Amino acid sequence: MAKNFRFNLFHKKGGSFIADAVLFFNTYAKYIIIITQLVVLSVFFIKIVLDQSIIDLKESIDQKNQIILAAIPMINNSTQLSQKMELMNGLVDQTVRQYQLLTATLKNIPQSVTLDHVVIGAKGLTVSGHTFESVDIKRLQLRLQKIKLGSVTIDRVSKEKNIYSFDLSVK
Repeated sequence: MAKNFRFNLFHKKGGSFIADAVLFFNTYAKYIIIITQLVVLSVFFIKIVLDQSIIDLKESIDQKNQIILAAIPMINNSTQLSQKMELMNGLVDQTVRQYQLLTATLKNIPQSVTLDHVVIGAKGLTVSGHTFESVDIKRLQLRLQKIKLGSVTIDRVSKEKNIYSFDLSVK
């Protein structure tokens, strides 16, 4: 005996809206939720990375500021030291000039001239002495002018008994 089966090949007319919504949430909404969670996690991760880079930059700026604050006294000290060294170099140059002026003057003094005083100043050299002949004073002036030490002038010549006293300045 054969049984009769009835097949309905027509599509059933739509169900309720709630059934369709449940079917949609069961199939597609879970993927949307997962994708949304992935986007939120990636944004959160990017924010953490950017915040960490900002914190690192602030720390490096603070470290550089500390280095600058520590270096300011050293820079000031080196500036003062540089100024003092320039002043010392000027003094050394002046002293060398005065020494050269003194040695050149003393080497060119005739034997017949006796020196009483030698004064070395910032502007030059002043020599006081005496001799028995006035020609020796002129000879001293000519010798010093010949070696070109600067301007050589006889400031004072006086005669007492047979001795000529003089003051000569080299500038």
